[in-house]
Amino acid sequence: MKQGKFYTKLILWIFLAAVLCYFGYAIFTSVYAPLTTVTAIEYEAGSGSYTTGFVVREESVVRSTYGITSLVVSEGERVSRGQTLATGYRDESAQARQAEMAALEEQLEQLQYASTYSAAAADQAVLDSEISAELTDFSQYLARGDMNSVHDRAAALKGLIIRRMSTDQENAALDQQIAALTEELAALQADSSYDTTVVAAGESGYFSGTVDGYESVLTPDKLTTMTVEEYSSLAPREVTDDTVGKLITSSTWYYVTVVPEEQVADVQVGDSAPVTFASQFYESIPMVVERLSESGHGSCLLVLSCDKYIQNATLLRQQSADIVFSSYSGLRVPKEAIRVDENGNVGVYVLEGSNAAWKSVNILHDNGETYVVELDKSSVNNLWPGDEIIVTGRDLYDGKVVR
Repeated sequence: MKQGKFYTKLILWIFLAAVLCYFGYAIFTSVYAPLTTVTAIEYEAGSGSYTTGFVVREESVVRSTYGITSLVVSEGERVSRGQTLATGYRDESAQARQAEMAALEEQLEQLQYASTYSAAAADQAVLDSEISAELTDFSQYLARGDMNSVHDRAAALKGLIIRRMSTDQENAALDQQIAALTEELAALQADSSYDTTVVAAGESGYFSGTVDGYESVLTPDKLTTMTVEEYSSLAPREVTDDTVGKLITSSTWYYVTVVPEEQVADVQVGDSAPVTFASQFYESIPMVVERLSESGHGSCLLVLSCDKYIQNATLLRQQSADIVFSSYSGLRVPKEAIRVDENGNVGVYVLEGSNAAWKSVNILHDNGETYVVELDKSSVNNLWPGDEIIVTGRDLYDGKVVR
């Protein structure tokens, strides 16, 4: 029985000691709080919105009435009025004839280039020099991966080589070969006039081979009056089988989206807003705020414009983007380090040697757990990059010895 009372008392004394140690440690740490610091560093933060919207351009759809259509221009290429965009074929035989004609035209170009030189020794030296120059250009284009330039110069190089390797008899037969190929090509061209046609640009602009049905639904004119409700109900129209592509007829393009009202409270028409798209562009694009609609259920319609990079934006339509409405550059300071003195001045204490030194700061932006404060280099008494900001410490004052 006595032994049981002993163990009970022992447990009570251990429990009491633990409670006393806990409260003692709490009192000690509150009185002698450890000094922690953080280095002031230059920092840039911004406020904006991550959203999904539509790219809008002035567009006209290009159509072809022929069953097979082959494009001859590339995506984003600048074209002029009347320029050939595609070739239309009534059937597969017409398309095969066109391929045969292209091969004959290339062969004819090579022979005509070769025939411009005679077999004289002086011309042979010229040929050697020109072949060497062409090969040098070829190696440069191949090193850059410029296969278009390689293809463009192929006919000239082949013609030079044909002429250089030809005998006198072969050179005499060149004119006969050229005449025969010319006659054959003319016959094929006459046949193609019945089942082959070209699709030409009705006006100048930038070509895109993608038609998505929004060409007449989303236009720059409609952006001037569109509401949040109309934006929410946008739907593409059906794309017919006769579409070949479209022409973007203006260099200015737009991005329209809906953002929460509070995110654009300080945004004005004419403000610059860097936009980073999820695809096509690897850097932010400078855009201008064209329009902010009236609030609709807490949201606003935002229209941005850009008059550059249209050739890189021909494939963009519905896109996610990060829009920055305002940015702030300065020094990053933890919120716990901010203090207010007896005069209401906002500042921080920094560690200078073993002493705490007061430095006033101007808060520019609340970044969540930290503030962005102004970097004022007009005086050494201001907060500078590299200063050791005191985050935790008790009863601090200017000049107090803290170490």
